[in-house]
Amino acid sequence: MWPSFTPAVIALSTLTLLTAACGGGGEGTGGGDPTTGGGGQGAGGGGEGGVGAAGGAGGAGGGSTGGGGMGGMIEVGPDATIESLGDADKVLLKGWLLTPSESFAGEVLIVGDTIVCADVDCSTEPQAQTASVVQTNGIILPGMIDTHNHINFNIFDGDDWSPDAVYDNHDDWGPQIPRYNAMLDAKQYMSGEIWMTGMDSPIDLSCELVKYGEVKGLVAGTTAIAGGGRPANKVCYRTLIRTIDQSANALCFDGTPTSCPDPVQVATLFPSDGDSICSNFTAGTTEAFLVHIGEGTDQAARDELADLAAAGTAECLLAPQTTIVHGTAFQDAEFDILAQHGMSLSWSPRSNVFLYGGGTDLSATTDIPLALSKGIRVALSPDWSIGGSVNLLEELKFADLVDNSEWGDSLTPQMLVEMVTKNAAEVLSFGDQIGQLAPGFKADVTVIGGDPNLPYASVVAATPNHVRMVFVGGKLLYGDDQLEALAPANPGCEALDICGRNKFVCVAAPGGTTSNL
Repeated sequence: MWPSFTPAVIALSTLTLLTAACGGGGEGTGGGDPTTGGGGQGAGGGGEGGVGAAGGAGGAGGGSTGGGGMGGMIEVGPDATIESLGDADKVLLKGWLLTPSESFAGEVLIVGDTIVCADVDCSTEPQAQTASVVQTNGIILPGMIDTHNHINFNIFDGDDWSPDAVYDNHDDWGPQIPRYNAMLDAKQYMSGEIWMTGMDSPIDLSCELVKYGEVKGLVAGTTAIAGGGRPANKVCYRTLIRTIDQSANALCFDGTPTSCPDPVQVATLFPSDGDSICSNFTAGTTEAFLVHIGEGTDQAARDELADLAAAGTAECLLAPQTTIVHGTAFQDAEFDILAQHGMSLSWSPRSNVFLYGGGTDLSATTDIPLALSKGIRVALSPDWSIGGSVNLLEELKFADLVDNSEWGDSLTPQMLVEMVTKNAAEVLSFGDQIGQLAPGFKADVTVIGGDPNLPYASVVAATPNHVRMVFVGGKLLYGDDQLEALAPANPGCEALDICGRNKFVCVAAPGGTTSNL
């Protein structure tokens, strides 16, 4: 029988969770960052309201439990238009480019699954002569990368479970809480896992759960995600956005799953056998190891870094391949250790505040300025939609809100955008393939409507209706409806409304079956 729990998503339209970060709500309380704006901390997100006293647009940052609207100072240009149609596997995008070193008006030429040119002018490239040409009138950036997300849980949100206390660390909450346990039962039941008291589920909707979570990311410009589906390495994970911690991540997939390595490993808490992971480091079979450590605000959470060090011989897990997920409790000494060993950090501020700050204490998150001062690479991720953000765009706004409130606006919009592009790719060991607009990189590309005078701030301020195009491996899988002629014709795409804007999304794959959507 169905567990004694009805997830809120079942009673809602499919788009409710997809578009929960559309914005709206009350006007932001005061100005913050003069480019992206402040934002209220109320349950409603910041609207497009007035400009704050310091010049900040009162509303680009969302409230602690709501998404933010586009900031009052951000101008959105005309719609994107197709100037000409050419070969199906070639497209030339015109707009404002965000590269690792600079931003400028230019062009991106995509051929097949690869970026061939990202420069002021790509029209002289031989393959540009037969490419479709799009005037995006927008900001062109690398597809955003989510370094930490429990994707199978993303059918839920804070209405399905919320903390009944301000927790000190991750051991304070979980299956021991009846409401959380009921939600977990529902997830396991739908995923075809063992659920309740050792009973096998009679259904398996794990592919559907993963695809739903991927669509939530796709409509916000996300092209890759870590923390993907369970059970691992199913054939359906090859489609839509890159399930980056699965073997079928399409960065090396050639049609034979066994020939594609799985270099990204994720551990929920501590590795059961640290030495085996360290052996993989030496052999090169594990190039990125992401582990939940230091999640909470007390000494027990802080001590987990020492526990991780002890889990492998000669502290072998303290290595450049290791990324700490959360590190919320870390202080100066812990960050010194991360810096000494070249380790990285994946930061999820909204989830941290939800669990360890009562939803309102914005200081209950990782000390990012301290980490950055020691040269630690930082990526940004939503964690999950249960109290975390619906997508990376929403998480960017919440990170900006925390920065404005707690750290005196020390994180620039460019720094935040790099946390979900270049930094994120490097955290996952794919910094030479994704996360940048550069020749030879995979054509994972997002286009967002915004102001070329404030390109990075436009990304931070954007919501899903501002996302004009999302390419994964050179295929246009999501975008404004007038651009659908550039999308895959087989098996076709679906129309949907995102925050009042007509869009299309291409979820199905050629030859799709019930096990390969």
